[in-house]
Parts: sequence; C-alpha cells; structure tokens
Amino acid sequence: MRTTIRQKDLEMTPSLEEYIEQKIVRPVRKHLRQHGEASDGVLLDLEVGRTTHHHHKGLVYRASAGLTLQDGKNFRVEAVETDIHLACDAVGAELTREIVHHKGRTLSLLKRSGRRAKQYLRIDPAAWFSRGKRDRDEGR
Repeated sequence: MRTTIRQKDLEMTPSLEEYIEQKIVRPVRKHLRQHGEASDGVLLDLEVGRTTHHHHKGLVYRASAGLTLQDGKNFRVEAVETDIHLACDAVGAELTREIVHHKGRTLSLLKRSGRRAKQYLRIDPAAWFSRGKRDRDEGR
C-alpha cells in the first residue's frame, strides 16, 4: 500500500506523524490484508491541517483520507474537529468502517449468487423454463 501524507497550515511533528500512522494507516493496512488487498496497487492519500488561520475556537482542524483499491473503488472520508488527534481518530474509524462494509458486501453478494445457483439446481428440470408460478398452477 502506498501512502502519502500532506499537511496544510500545520507543522508535521514526528509525534503527529506517528499518531497518524498508528490511528489511520495501520488499521487500514490490517483490514486490507485480512481481505487480501494489501498490495502496491492500493493508494492511501491523507491530508491534515487547519481550516483557517483566523479561528482560535471551534472546529479548526481537518483530516481527510482518500483510498483507492485495486478494483477501482474509491473511498473519501473527512472530519473536522477541535483537535487534530480527534480528527485523525474520526477519519481512521470511518475509513475502516467503509472498508469492512465494502468487503462484507462483496462477500455477501458472492454467497448470495452461490445460494441462488444451488437453489436453481434443486428445482425439477421440468419447471426450469416455465414463466412463473401462475403458469404452473394453470397447468400450461
């Protein structure tokens, strides 16, 4: 997984860099590895910074992440909080939730199609080409 971290109007300290690595990059890498997607084709683009210079109170810090998977699926997550660490926490949690949802959905679609194929094989071959229940009830 290739990762890029950009900052805007914020000094990137080593402790902040380690915090971003711990709260966003590692969980994303772990969930992608569980689903067999952790290769060089996956791109993670992070941006952290301040929203404006003149605010001294309120929602000042912003963190956003963009994730591109090998199959072309894109995820975009953004959080604005009072502290940069809270924004990083929110982005990490939301991004992992999106990944788990996407991977669970593809797996469930695969299982559902398998169930339908199995159900189709169990039907009596004489009823395969009928147009529905009504045709069978009317004796056509």
